[in-house]
Amino acid sequence: MDLLQTDPDKRKTVMAKWQVASSVRGNLITLIALILIAGFVTSSVVSYQVSKGSLREALIGNELPLTSDNIYSEIQSDLLRPVFVASMMADDTFVRDWLLDGENDPGRMTRFLNEVRKQHGMFTTFLVSDKTRRYYHFTGISQIVAEDDPKDAWYFRVRKMADEHEINVDRNAEQENALTIFINHKVFDYDGNYLATTGVGIAFDALAKVVERYKENFSRHVYFVDKTGKIMARSDGGSISEDNIRIAEGTSGIADKLLAADHSFFEYERNNETMLASARHIPELNWWVIIEQEEASALVGIRQSLITNFFVGLVAISLTLVIVLYAVNRFYARLEQKAIEMAGLAEHEANLNKQLKYESEVKDKFFSIISHDLISPFSSLLLGTQMMSDGADRYSKAELIDLAKKVNDTGERVFSLLRNLLDWARLQIEGVSFEPEDISLQDVVDKNIHIFNPIALEKDIQIINAVDTGAAYADPNMIETVMRNLISNAIKFTPAGGKIKISTHKQDGGTRVTVSDTGVGIAQDRIDTIFGLDQKTPTIGTSGERGTGLGLPLCKEMVERNGGKLWIESSEDGGSEFLFTIPGKHP
Repeated sequence: MDLLQTDPDKRKTVMAKWQVASSVRGNLITLIALILIAGFVTSSVVSYQVSKGSLREALIGNELPLTSDNIYSEIQSDLLRPVFVASMMADDTFVRDWLLDGENDPGRMTRFLNEVRKQHGMFTTFLVSDKTRRYYHFTGISQIVAEDDPKDAWYFRVRKMADEHEINVDRNAEQENALTIFINHKVFDYDGNYLATTGVGIAFDALAKVVERYKENFSRHVYFVDKTGKIMARSDGGSISEDNIRIAEGTSGIADKLLAADHSFFEYERNNETMLASARHIPELNWWVIIEQEEASALVGIRQSLITNFFVGLVAISLTLVIVLYAVNRFYARLEQKAIEMAGLAEHEANLNKQLKYESEVKDKFFSIISHDLISPFSSLLLGTQMMSDGADRYSKAELIDLAKKVNDTGERVFSLLRNLLDWARLQIEGVSFEPEDISLQDVVDKNIHIFNPIALEKDIQIINAVDTGAAYADPNMIETVMRNLISNAIKFTPAGGKIKISTHKQDGGTRVTVSDTGVGIAQDRIDTIFGLDQKTPTIGTSGERGTGLGLPLCKEMVERNGGKLWIESSEDGGSEFLFTIPGKHP
């Protein structure tokens, strides 16, 4: 050590090497952080894209076509029983004998048709005799069919057709012109001569229940479309609200191709959403069944996985950096001890303090680069608690109290940031619950005033609850979050001796809530950008408070989720009013 004390050049050489080592250490940790972050982001993006592509291929190649095939099979199954009943009626010996015997006692046929209808749960049953042209309905003889009557054209078409039966959708004149799915079946005598046409009908309204059953079974929107493109039936919640796919947004450009193919798959844009659709022809009805699904809803699962992986990766990277920093600091401490042993006692103390100060600046700069929102305040917490633990015997009580207060302030900021981050993350996930109910705004305001009163008293700020319209219909958790952030923001920017007032007024069947303060106000050029996520305000509170930058954007989205609007009326040095609307009491 004596040699170092008497040899200034040697001391300069040692300290120069020490500074180079510190610089290399900082670059090493920065490089490790960048590699970890780049690797994690790259793997997450690639994984998401691969999963998205695989899901699309599965939907296009298997799931949507398989769903349409299953629905077609179910339709065949649903129509099989009515076809069987119609065939049974046509082959019944009573029907043949009654027709061959001259159609005596029409009441017998009426009773037969009514019994078949009741036993098999049909909407209607009928028989038209070719000899007398009488239309026998389960309620009696309704009419005489004629070739020159357009509404009877169906009978003469069936009479000439080669097949024994057909399925047809038509109006039921005997039952208030209700739209009905008819199964028309020919009746022959024992020698194969045509005698009549009989059959059953299924109420078209029943098809709506079938459509909903298909939606519940397959969790996708279902449409039945005729050959003109008219939507005959659709499941609840379907995106296509128009009556015909030829005029509907998105499907108008593909309608001709869809109706020309037995099986087809299409992708189109509707309401700025990508829609995937599979179509299949149903020859029995001459309809097409269309299975539709939003691409975004299909990707909900992998997006949730991406968010989960993001937070898991963030924790892993943070822990890795802490471990690396700890290891490097251990090595740095050993070098520091060697430097103390090698440097002269007089200059060594001064140079060491200078070096430690320099190293502290390097650390601050390093953390400012790699920290973001969570890492930075968490590091402040760790540093504060370490100083309190290691330096308890060196600090005065006043210094420890001051240090503890700073740690507590940082902890509160971290808690506020975490709370807002979690609330914000909840809003972005498909499937987050939105549960509005009748709430008391007065209770919500009282609860938050109770929470913030200690902070307000510390700044000599008076909070006034002037709520006189207390009923509202909204999600209570979201409204409490909005009120919490607005009151906290008002306290932050109101100087000592100021006032904060929360009031309500009825407006357009709802409620307008106003949080006003006597604070520093907001410049007009900042009001339009203050709700943006990329506009984290650097403004410091009147007592040095720091905000998270997420509170106001979070409030705006939550108010809008509840069907309201949030805005600001303020002027610099003139106080601020934060106003938002929410629906009134649920009827």
